[in-house]
Amino acid sequence: MTGREHQDAAAALVIRVWQDSDDPAGLKARISRRPDLSTDQETTTVVTSPDAVYAEVRASLEHFLDRVGRDGTT
Repeated sequence: MTGREHQDAAAALVIRVWQDSDDPAGLKARISRRPDLSTDQETTTVVTSPDAVYAEVRASLEHFLDRVGRDGTT
């Protein structure tokens, strides 16, 4: 393999964060994940803590690495 097979491998993760005065936690984050930009598959999750945001980001990155191969090859 030349590595070119993964040149176009891409994912998207968008995090929108705002303060919600109606929620005791005060924090809301909407996380939109598109694990493969070559498809239209997208998921959206709403979380209310920094730890939950970190967990979603980690899961997204782990999924990407599993998909493309952790060493850049499949």
